[in-house]
Amino acid sequence: MKDSLITGLSVVTTASFYRRKKRITVAEVDGMFESIRRAHGVSSGRNIFRHQRSKVGSTRWSALCFKFKATPSFLLPSTNVQEELCGYLLLVEYEKYVAVFASRLSMTSGFKSEHLAPVAMTAVEAAVAKVDAVFQKVRLRNMSVSRDALRNKTLEASDLSNVVGPAGSKRFAPQTFTVEQGGKSTSATPGTGRIAIRSDKVGLSDLIVFAEGVIDELSATSTNVSQFIRTFARPISLDEALRASRPITLSFDTSKLLDAVTGDNPAYRLVRNNAGTITELVEADFKSLLESLEQNFHIVGRHKIREIRVSSRGGKVGSISLNKTRIALRSLNLDIAATTEVENTSFSLGNDEDRVTLKDFLDTSNAPIVLFDDMALAYIDGSIFRDETLRDGGEDLLRYMHPEPTLAASVDEKGNFTPAQTSFDANTTFGVIERTIGAHDQILICDDLTDEWADFIGVQTLNGVTHVNFYHGKHGKLSLGASGFHVSVSQAIKNLGNMTFPPDRMAAKIASWSATYNSVKGPSNIPRIKRGAVATLADELAQTRTNPDTVRRAVIVTSSLSKKAVEDAVAEIRNGKAPKPAFVQLYWLLQSFLSACTEVGAKGSVICQP
Repeated sequence: MKDSLITGLSVVTTASFYRRKKRITVAEVDGMFESIRRAHGVSSGRNIFRHQRSKVGSTRWSALCFKFKATPSFLLPSTNVQEELCGYLLLVEYEKYVAVFASRLSMTSGFKSEHLAPVAMTAVEAAVAKVDAVFQKVRLRNMSVSRDALRNKTLEASDLSNVVGPAGSKRFAPQTFTVEQGGKSTSATPGTGRIAIRSDKVGLSDLIVFAEGVIDELSATSTNVSQFIRTFARPISLDEALRASRPITLSFDTSKLLDAVTGDNPAYRLVRNNAGTITELVEADFKSLLESLEQNFHIVGRHKIREIRVSSRGGKVGSISLNKTRIALRSLNLDIAATTEVENTSFSLGNDEDRVTLKDFLDTSNAPIVLFDDMALAYIDGSIFRDETLRDGGEDLLRYMHPEPTLAASVDEKGNFTPAQTSFDANTTFGVIERTIGAHDQILICDDLTDEWADFIGVQTLNGVTHVNFYHGKHGKLSLGASGFHVSVSQAIKNLGNMTFPPDRMAAKIASWSATYNSVKGPSNIPRIKRGAVATLADELAQTRTNPDTVRRAVIVTSSLSKKAVEDAVAEIRNGKAPKPAFVQLYWLLQSFLSACTEVGAKGSVICQP
C-alpha cells in the first residue's frame, strides 16, 4: 500500500471545528499519530496513508489511516475473537481554526487539550443559523433538574417556524439543528463544534474547501441570527455568567453515561479498579452508581475551586473548577463513583491504556448541570444558557399559582383516623381537596396508596367541557425551598400519561377504589370513591379518553407554599436582589413540572396558601 491512497479518500462532509490555541508542529502531529497507533495495538507495519502538515495554499493538512484489530461489540473479550477494522483521521488547519474529520480514530486527549479549544456556540450559530435559514429539524435539551421530566425532544417539519411558537420552545435549549439555505442542507451541534453539509461523498480537495468555507463563516462577526433560534434558551459566555451570578447547585445528566455504556453496541464499559485488578461493574452496582449521581448537590465557596456537597452543611463529596470557558468537574468521591472507571469496548477488558476515571468521563462528556442564583441561567452540555423568556423576573410562574385560604389552617396531609370516620379532617390537605378544591367534581376518587396515580382524581363536566383533575396533595411548613416539592412533582410528572385512563389498567384501578381508605395510621370508613358510582365509572372515564375536548389538569395542592411569599421573592429579584439558592431550586423544579405538563397537552397549576 502506498501513501498515494489518500487520493482514494471518499467521505461525507462532516467535521468538528476547534479554535487553535497554539502553533502545531510536524513533530507534534507525528507524536500524536504514534500514540494513536499504540493505543490500538499497532506498533509496526505500514500505514494505508500518513501525512504530517502538508500544505495547500494557506492551509495545512495531516492525515492518518491504518488497520487494527478489536473484539466485536457483541462478544465477550474472553472469546479471543477479533475483527479487522480500518480507521482514518484528517486534520485541516486554516487561519486560527482546525477542522477534524474522523472515523474510528480520534485525537489523543493530550494533543487536543494542548492545542485546541472549543469554538464559541454563538459563532457556530452565526455561521449556520442565519437570519434567512429555514429550520427543518432541531433536537432540544430540557433545562430541567427533574429526573422525571422529558429530557430531550426532536422537532421536524419543512419549516419549523410555522409550527413551533414561543410557548412550545420554552424551557428548552437547542443541541443540534438542521437548516435549509440556498438549496443547501446544513446540520450543526454548537456544543461540540460539529458541522455537516448534506452531499455526496467527496475526496481530500473538497474536504479542504469545505473546511475553509466553514472557518470563514466562523471567523465572521455577524449577529444576523435567525429569530426562530432566539425563541429558545440562548448561549452566553461563562465569563459573562460568572460576572453577574454565582453557581449554587449541581446535578448530572446521567443519560450521557447510559447512552455510552448501554444498548446493543455500547462504546464504553464501566469497570472497578481495585489496586490494579480490573473487573466489569455488575448490574446492582451500576444501579447504585446511578442513584448516587441522580441527586441535586450544593455548590459552596467563593473562589475558582468550589466544593460539592450533598447538603449545604454536609460533607464535601467533590469539587468543581470555574475555568475560563467551562466548569470542570475537579473531583468526585461518591462511594462507588470513586473506584469506577470507563474504558473503550474496542479493547478487551482491562487493556484500554486510555481508561479514564468516572469523574473524568463525566467531565469530558459535559454531564454536569449547574444552576445559578440568576434563575434564567443554566450550565448544560458544557455551555451556559440564558432563557430569554424569563426576563419578566418570574411573573410567568405566578400565573400558574392559585391561592386557597383554607390551606392556611392545614396541620397535616391526611390526619388521623378512626374506624367510624367517613371523611378526611377539614384541617388537612386531603380534607381541603375533598371539601373545597374538588367540591364541584361530579366524580371524586381518593387514589392514595397502592398503585398511586394521584392523591385524588376528579372529573367535572361544565358547559359541555370535561375536566380531568389529578390532585397531588402536600403538607409542610411554609417555605420557599424545593425540598417539600420533589415528591409531589415527581409523582405528577410520572403519572401524566395516566390522565387518559389507560384501558388495560382500569379494571384493577376501579376494583381498588371500591374499598374504604385504610392506611398505616389505621382503618377508616372513608369511601375511596367520594362521589360517583362504581357501576358507571368505567364508561364515564372512558368517555373522557375519547372526548377530544377533554381538558386535563395536573394540580399540586400544598400548604407549604404561599403565593404572597413567591410574589415578594419575585419583586425582590426584579429590584436587583439576588434570590436565595433554595428559591432558585424551587423555581426550576416547578418550571420543570409546568413544562412537562405542556409536553403532553395537560395544564399544570399549583394551589397554595394566599
